[in-house]
Amino acid sequence: MNKIKNTSGKILETYKNHLDKGLNIGAEGNISVRVNDEEIYITPSGINISDLDQAQISIIDIDGYVKNKIQPSSEVDLHLSLYKSRKDINSVVHCHSQWASTLSCLRKDIPPFHYMIAEFGGKDVKCAKYATFGTKELAQNVLKVMRDRKGCLLSNHGQICVGNGLEEASHLSLALEKLSKQYFFCLLSKSNVILKDEEINEVIRLFPGYKSKR
Repeated sequence: MNKIKNTSGKILETYKNHLDKGLNIGAEGNISVRVNDEEIYITPSGINISDLDQAQISIIDIDGYVKNKIQPSSEVDLHLSLYKSRKDINSVVHCHSQWASTLSCLRKDIPPFHYMIAEFGGKDVKCAKYATFGTKELAQNVLKVMRDRKGCLLSNHGQICVGNGLEEASHLSLALEKLSKQYFFCLLSKSNVILKDEEINEVIRLFPGYKSKR
């Protein structure tokens, strides 16, 4: 029982924090945490974030079987596909944040215009091809651009980030929103400078040590 309360409580706290920061409104977005190989806790479908409480967090297994009679988010297939594809993922955070969603509607990858792109695992943050929300097609499109990344944009939709825990996935969702805003204004200037391959590769090489010291 304490495990359920602790995990559900952390999800609820993060979800409402994202609401306060404007990453979602209403019932937008979803969050999940993999507790072990048998249980995944995920926000429910269609409940306003401000009205949500811990008892409404859905508990499912890795195949999507609902264990506590609470319907999970419509994006459950997307979350499960990510968990099944990579053992290093223990949390998934999906947001409809303003700037990331704006870039997603432009269907733009984010190139290495800023060295902090490396935080997401590579030279860029990719934009997954469009598919209807809640579909297996969307899940497959996301998997294709997330093979060695910790975040991506979803065309005409929003953003999704993953982490080895909820804290990392949440942090990355905020970081991606910030980078999306910065890159949008760089696009407007039409004079932004992209880091060279050797420059961003050096950042990627140094980044593990940088993250441990920041």
